[in-house]
Amino acid sequence: MSGIRLFKILGIRITIDYTWFLVFVLFAWSLAQGYFPYNHPGFGRGAYIVMGALSSLLLFVCVLVHEIAHSYVSNLLGVGVKEITLFIFGGVAKLSKEPTSPGVEFKIAVAGPLASAALAVLFKAASMVINAGEYPAIVAVTGYLAMVNVALLIFNMIPGFPLDGGRVLRAVWWAKTGNMETATRVASAIGKGFAMFLIVVGVIQALSGNAFGLWSVFIGVFLRQAAQGSYQQLVMRHALEGLKVRDIMTKEVVTVDAKLTIEELVEHYFFKYRFMSFPVTTGSETVGIITLNTVRGVDKNLWARTTVSEVMLRLTPVDTLAPGEAATDVFEKLQSSEAGRFPVMEATGALVGMLSTRDIMRAMELKSRLGNRTFLP
Repeated sequence: MSGIRLFKILGIRITIDYTWFLVFVLFAWSLAQGYFPYNHPGFGRGAYIVMGALSSLLLFVCVLVHEIAHSYVSNLLGVGVKEITLFIFGGVAKLSKEPTSPGVEFKIAVAGPLASAALAVLFKAASMVINAGEYPAIVAVTGYLAMVNVALLIFNMIPGFPLDGGRVLRAVWWAKTGNMETATRVASAIGKGFAMFLIVVGVIQALSGNAFGLWSVFIGVFLRQAAQGSYQQLVMRHALEGLKVRDIMTKEVVTVDAKLTIEELVEHYFFKYRFMSFPVTTGSETVGIITLNTVRGVDKNLWARTTVSEVMLRLTPVDTLAPGEAATDVFEKLQSSEAGRFPVMEATGALVGMLSTRDIMRAMELKSRLGNRTFLP
């Protein structure tokens, strides 16, 4: 996910996806124009705008606390989380690996809802303790946040993967059957069923003139994709389990000299080999990557006098892979890469191979056909 990196909490990077700003404005506007004027009349327009904006901001703080609870427990139990991203439909904590047992899965899953429950109690207590006669706006905001945390708790505990309730169901089913993949498939199926329910209800609401029906449709579509994607990711991890980058990388690497012109590069490399990118070398040193998209961004009239070194993407440590890295850890990195391929380099800087999404898919297919046995190509 693209976004703006903010700060770290408990060693966990917090990132805001650009879609967050859209939903922040929409929530603030709907609260200022609808919820607060209807439920708490008597304030001026400016006050409602401030109440709406503050409530929208604090809502996402609550979502962040929910995700931090998941992440903190995950890190304590050895399922590392390095980043949380806030986006249009809430928050996502990126797990470094799948939980190792049903008990670990259960503890991670319930941590978020417990945090939401604690926040609901906290805001409800605040709304009851604060003097409503002196601070009516604050009481209105804290009352809303108490209600919305209860709603988040109930919604997240619906037993459909990847919601927290779905993860609890997966943990229980996993403990019962001893098979994590079967448990994930069952929880994902229920998650997709619930998503379809939201979509149908949303369409009916939208057709009847209720604009919030569109939100139900969007959330349903997102949940359905997330449920399917989570199950596919698990299948992928199992298929690649035990494999290292060196096992599946392409060892015969075609490199290009940094002094080549773009015209020579297109004619002698892109047309000939049909790769989407090439590592760039200066002598024996690998210094960058040149991609087809980069070349397309150069005016054709300048191809004959523009060198590869002038437009290539210069390599940094995050742009390379080590031969000993686990194949399961690099798939997401490959998917988000502009080049679509990563150079595989030894600690000495020697280029020993290239790894692409195609290499990973080929390894998954072969391992699946061999009955998911570990193999060395």
